[in-house]
Amino acid sequence: MERIYRGVTENFIVETKELLANIEANIEKLLEIENKTYDNFFNEMELEMEKFSEFSFPIEVETSTAITDLGKKTYETLIPLANEFEAKISQNEDIAAAINAIYKNETLTPVRKRILEKRILSLKSSGIGLDEKTKEKINEINLRLSQLSNDFGNNVTDATNEYELIIKDEKVLDEFSKLDKKSAEVGDGTWKFTLHGPSFVTFMKFCNNKELREELYKAYTTRAPQNGKLIEEILNLKDEKAKILGFKNFRELSVASKTANNADEVVGFLKDLGMTALPAAKKETEELEKFAKEELGLEKYDVFDTSYVSRKLKEAKYSFDPSSVKPYFEVNKVLDGMFSFLDTTFSLKSTKVEDTKLWNDKALVYKLERNNQLLGHLILDLETNDVKQGGAWANKWTTSHDIDGKRVPSIGIIVCNFPASKNGVPSLLDHSDVVTLFHEMGHALHNLTSQVGEISASGFNGTEWDVVEYPSQWFQEFASNRAIIKTFAKHYETNEVIPDELVDAMLESEKFGVGNGNNRQVEFGLFDMSIYDGPHYTEEEVQAKLEEVRNLVSPMKTPDYVRFQNSFSHIFAGGYSAGYYSYKWAEVLSADSYLEMTKGGVVNKELANNFFDNLLSLGGSVNMKESFVKVHNRQPDPKALLKLTGIL
Repeated sequence: MERIYRGVTENFIVETKELLANIEANIEKLLEIENKTYDNFFNEMELEMEKFSEFSFPIEVETSTAITDLGKKTYETLIPLANEFEAKISQNEDIAAAINAIYKNETLTPVRKRILEKRILSLKSSGIGLDEKTKEKINEINLRLSQLSNDFGNNVTDATNEYELIIKDEKVLDEFSKLDKKSAEVGDGTWKFTLHGPSFVTFMKFCNNKELREELYKAYTTRAPQNGKLIEEILNLKDEKAKILGFKNFRELSVASKTANNADEVVGFLKDLGMTALPAAKKETEELEKFAKEELGLEKYDVFDTSYVSRKLKEAKYSFDPSSVKPYFEVNKVLDGMFSFLDTTFSLKSTKVEDTKLWNDKALVYKLERNNQLLGHLILDLETNDVKQGGAWANKWTTSHDIDGKRVPSIGIIVCNFPASKNGVPSLLDHSDVVTLFHEMGHALHNLTSQVGEISASGFNGTEWDVVEYPSQWFQEFASNRAIIKTFAKHYETNEVIPDELVDAMLESEKFGVGNGNNRQVEFGLFDMSIYDGPHYTEEEVQAKLEEVRNLVSPMKTPDYVRFQNSFSHIFAGGYSAGYYSYKWAEVLSADSYLEMTKGGVVNKELANNFFDNLLSLGGSVNMKESFVKVHNRQPDPKALLKLTGIL
């Protein structure tokens, strides 16, 4: 790998200032060009901007993936510098005028025309054409929003790390597998559980004590209460910014750059999806409630019982214990199987790169090649630890592009929070973890396989946000394909291939709960849109909005103490603000694509490679909804998602 990772140092801010000054000076020189073209001005400016993106990668790592005190402190100093730099570029009238002139006067390829159209829209959203006082107000808002986003995420991470539940009564863990108990053991006859994903999920699924399940659930759903006030300020500022830019509200501003026509279309889509699946969700809930009372003796079935009762019901109904598959999903065997599938299906070859020094010893690097072309490198940091934000994500370090007739390969990264290898037990995954890995690999493929020459439309760049989940959700479906599972699910000790009956039981059991799973995501999406549908809302009004949405699409009431929104980092500390609907929006397309290329359960390589070559590798150079039509020779089926999940 050509680029060597260098962590954040005490000189990072000094070096940043020097770099930004150099970039600004180079852009000023570009502005002096008399006859500006796409090649000699716009593309050169984009390459200059990429320098900062690549340089700042360590800060992203040390504020999310391998959090350090120096990284957090440095980032707080970097926020105003980065915002000031961004404003100088995005609000520069000379730059905007040059881009507009190139768009009007130059004969452009469709890809370049699309790039400039999107950039012109972005410039308008930054305040181009407005007076200096108004621009300054936008800058103040953007800076404050960046600070609030950082604070929100840090609060969630700190609250997650600070909590632990110590179990001394082993009877509470009677239903845990030996492996899960061993992973949680801290010595002296005690076991520790935390709010980190693997620990929390395992406890909620296997703990036989209702009071303790609620204790951990309550801790999880009331994290970072101080974020309630941050949300108020975030909503206020976003509403103010939207109105300054001439939009009715922030959600209309957000949707303007996406494939959806308007916010009302999105809300209608989500409501229709939720109401269609609601009968299935209600039926599932009624079955769980009946089973809890009649078979488990619970006087009352509560939402924090769901994971436990669902597992028990599946064991009874499908003869399936989810812990029984973990020994077959050892993380390295899963990785090998995933890469083998990519090679067999798409001729995408992977080679592990040894002796690379990253932020921890467990991070891995793979080189990816296709048809004798180096596509790039992929970094994987998969195991959970105390210096990592929760969840899973994929991102880029560098973006592939053409320069001087040569291809510059990309570097991507996947971060997960899988069970940590501990006490002699390797990282063993739930099937849901396997699905997560494939999902993030879909994102990585979107970035790494790009064949677009222009950096502004390569990989993630230029992709509308509400279809950015299309490749990831398409690829994750292969993780639930029976034939593919059989190629890599091998016992970590005996190397025995997972038995057919266990795979069948697992996949059959996962069909139960799809209604609730669908509507949970619909709930998130509708809530995200509802908090921007009018003036900014108070903390209490935000809670009321959430309850209103739940009453519409959720079959079950949650406890009054739940404040899920205070840890909803996707929309308050990430890029999904008024855009969380993207998951379901893109899932319709991904489900349709997957269904067509896997009829009868067998992957049709011709159709799969058609998708790979004519949609996935085109990055953001095309509208993915339009690419769907070209690849499939038809419009997408709006019911494809419900058909794939078995709701219809």
